[in-house]
Amino acid sequence: TIYSQEKAKRGEVKLFKTIGWGLYLACSWTWCIGMFLPIVLIDRYGWSGFFMFAIPNVIGCTAFGYVLRTPERSKKLAEKYRGALASFAVITIAFHAFFLAIVARYFIPDLPAWGMIALPSIVLLSGLIISFLPNRLWPILATAVWTLSLGIGISFWPGSINVETTQTHPWQEVVWLLPITTFGFLLCPYLDPTFHKALQSSPSKHSFGVFGLTFALMIGLTCLYRDAFVAGFAFVIAVHIISQAIFTVGAHIREGWLCEVKTRRTIFALGTIIACAVGIAIAHREYENVRAMANDYLRFFVFYGLVFPGLVATFVWTKK
Repeated sequence: TIYSQEKAKRGEVKLFKTIGWGLYLACSWTWCIGMFLPIVLIDRYGWSGFFMFAIPNVIGCTAFGYVLRTPERSKKLAEKYRGALASFAVITIAFHAFFLAIVARYFIPDLPAWGMIALPSIVLLSGLIISFLPNRLWPILATAVWTLSLGIGISFWPGSINVETTQTHPWQEVVWLLPITTFGFLLCPYLDPTFHKALQSSPSKHSFGVFGLTFALMIGLTCLYRDAFVAGFAFVIAVHIISQAIFTVGAHIREGWLCEVKTRRTIFALGTIIACAVGIAIAHREYENVRAMANDYLRFFVFYGLVFPGLVATFVWTKK
């Protein structure tokens, strides 16, 4: 009886850890892509644009855990390609700096001009602070952040549901974009150091199954508040975006730093600072309107639709 009780307790602990690391993944991947790209794609292509983004994203990222399967395979890859993983973290952090400057400029009313520098700086500093958290606390923090976002989503339900769209581009363009999104979302996760962290720390690869379900809810939340980017930015949306951004930035600072060899960590730190400064500078460009700004936002996807998945494909093809 005692043995059965201990076995059941171990099973419960394993289950909670699996769920916790699944939520860690959901939060580390709910960044300025999942929180804004669906809005851009629905505006341009209607719901076909959203599904072009969502389906390869959820399937490709969930597959990571079931393809690699074991912590040992993840550790081997992370050690072999540590420079590429660190570069992925640098670009991802810089993308957030750009996005937050844009949010401050266009979507938070009555924010003074210096808010374009203040908001990303506060998020980056907060991310740096939480990057010092010990490994065991990350699933707990992720559970809190994900639950907060879910609660915000429930507060929008059901009055904010709007299935009608007025697309600005022909939906047929989705056919040509689908290979790019599929190529990117199938291969990019292998260079995301937070994915390797989750597989190496979770007691089960099924945390990636948990991730698939919980992340799908997060991008569904983006659809609920898409009209607010036009009608008026609600305070709770700002809380959702900032809390998720802090988590993602903190996780990528931590894992990008740890995956680099000690002799290159100074380069990682300097590269991150310079990349973030460039991202914020780009956000200060003069745009005719919000849609013109979205073009610069989409240009960041040359990294996630071409450069990083191209690196993964090259590594697999050449075995180098």
